[in-house]
Amino acid sequence: MAKRATKPELFTIGYEKAKPDAVLAELKRAKVKLLIDTRAVAASRRPGFSKRQLVASLDEAGIGYLHLQKLGTPAEGRAAARSGDTDTLWRIYD
Repeated sequence: MAKRATKPELFTIGYEKAKPDAVLAELKRAKVKLLIDTRAVAASRRPGFSKRQLVASLDEAGIGYLHLQKLGTPAEGRAAARSGDTDTLWRIYD
């Protein structure tokens, strides 16, 4: 019987209220090899989570980084979310 190729596992993680060390520890614990950043804007007011800082930390931990900006929520979607306009937000997601 031929051996079946295994599919890589897919994890999701958020960083609200988290510290960079805790997020990195969780990624390592889960044996994540590549973090795919789906933020439209890879910047953060939270220390350690802007793109350059995040890439440096991931690199040091042996984890790859890929930014897929087009998967992120565009500016009008973020504005709708902030204002509580869920109808517009879901229309944009669709």
